[in-house]
This record gives sequence, C-alpha cells and structure tokens, in this order.
Amino acid sequence: MSNTYTPTTGFTVIRCSGRDTQEFLQNQLTGDVAGIREPDWGLSGYCSPKGRLLAIFFVCRQGADFLLLTDASIAEGVLARLRMYVLRAEVTLELCPEQSLAFKNKKTDELPEAAISGNLPVLRDALTIGVAAKASPDNSYGDRLFRKLCIESGIPVLSAALSEMFIPQSLNLDLVDGVSFQKGCYPGQEVVARVRYRGAPKQRMIGASMEITHAPTPGTEVNCRDGASGRNGTVVCAVSGPDMRQALLLASVPVAVLKHPGSEGLSIAGLPLTVHPFPYPVPLEVQRS
Repeated sequence: MSNTYTPTTGFTVIRCSGRDTQEFLQNQLTGDVAGIREPDWGLSGYCSPKGRLLAIFFVCRQGADFLLLTDASIAEGVLARLRMYVLRAEVTLELCPEQSLAFKNKKTDELPEAAISGNLPVLRDALTIGVAAKASPDNSYGDRLFRKLCIESGIPVLSAALSEMFIPQSLNLDLVDGVSFQKGCYPGQEVVARVRYRGAPKQRMIGASMEITHAPTPGTEVNCRDGASGRNGTVVCAVSGPDMRQALLLASVPVAVLKHPGSEGLSIAGLPLTVHPFPYPVPLEVQRS
C-alpha cells in the first residue's frame, strides 16, 4: 500500500476543535460521529429541519479535533450555518483553505491515469482519507480519481446545486453507514426516522455509465420513461474518463425504476445509461400504509 496521499482540488476542510466538539457534531449530523476512531473515517449528512441534505461530510478524527471534508461549493455556506448553533458550546469551526481531502487506497500504486476509465472494484474499507496541501487547480487527477472511486463505491458527493433537494435515503446515505438510527436528535431527524419506520424512500441512488464527451453536471435530469412512477431522476455527481468518451455517474431515481432489470429506460438527453451494481445491496422497499 502506498504511503503517499493523493490530494484533490474540489474539496474543502472544516476543522472542528474544542472540548464540546464531539457532542456538538453528534447533535448536528446524521451519522455516529462519536463512533469514529482515528485513523478511520465515516460519512455523515447535515440536514435542514425538513430532513433535506445541506451537505455530506467525510468525517475524520485528528487528535482531539474532527475534520469535515466536503465539496468546496458548499463549504462556506454550511460552515456559517453550523456556527449559528454553537451558542455557548466550547467549539471552534474554521475553514482550512490551504488543505483539501487527500486519500490513498490499497491499489494506489497500480492506478495510472488510464484507471480513471477502468472497471476497478472499490469497497469503502479500502480507502484511507485524510488531509494534505491542496493540489493546484491544473492538477485535477486526484479529484477525478477520488470522485470515480466514490461513484463505484456508491458514495454520494453533494454539491451546492443539489442542496436541500434530497433526504438521506434518496442518496443511499443510510445504506453506507451515513445515518445512525440509534442516537439522539439532530436537525431533520424526525423526517428521516419517519421514512425508515413508517414509510419508505420514494427514490434511491444508482450508479451508471454513458457514452458522452463531457460528464453531465449535478442536477441534470435523468429520463425514466419506463418507470412506473412517471417521475424522472437527477444526476448527483459524475466524472469523465481521460479519453472524454465515457462518463460515470450517480443518479437518484424513483424506486420503481429499480424493479426493472437493467433499467433499460434510463437516458440523459436521449443517450442511454448502463446501470452498474454497487458493492452493497439496494433494497426495494414497499410503502407502508
């Protein structure tokens, strides 16, 4: 395994320090922050009171501090919102503008540029996440590779374009240990719990590929003409291969679409999608009465 972390360009680090930091984050985020042990990392969402995701964080411990690593487009906004709830708690939240998410994995030494377009099976446990000096803007290799690994692992990256569009279940956050149903309250907890215990998600996330020269942007509509619900889906995140001939993407689609083998009816701007399995099962929940 490589000892060198690969830096990214499109993520921002929020450092959380102070005596009350763990309790504060445990009461704000969807995941079990208290259960994260260094050097492990976890996923957590940050929701509005209506249960809609404002951000998704990769959460790491660093000594007594916590690091929240998130898409750069939403970092300043969610930082300002988190600070509103510090009140009298002994917590300091600050951006680390010179740092970004960095990663290494068990196959780092075997990943040339061509691996961006390959079929690399990636499991969440294979990734080690930390921080490093931010890569220069013209060195986007690490950013594209990390987003590709996330897409293949079925781990969503949320950008500003999708803020407050989805509940955690619509992005499979509950299926990748990003939501704890055993801890106390956090913003939006009642909505998230109600979907689990008294209802069912109307949307779930899928992974797919398409032949296209440029990756679709987050928020792009996914046509689901064969779906029983009559609703369409939305691109969550996407990345292009180095040859600019294929894109990999995550999309949130109506649950009815998952019941169609191969989901043959999915397309973007008339171009068909090929659905790929995640390394975890996506249940076909039934709406409870």
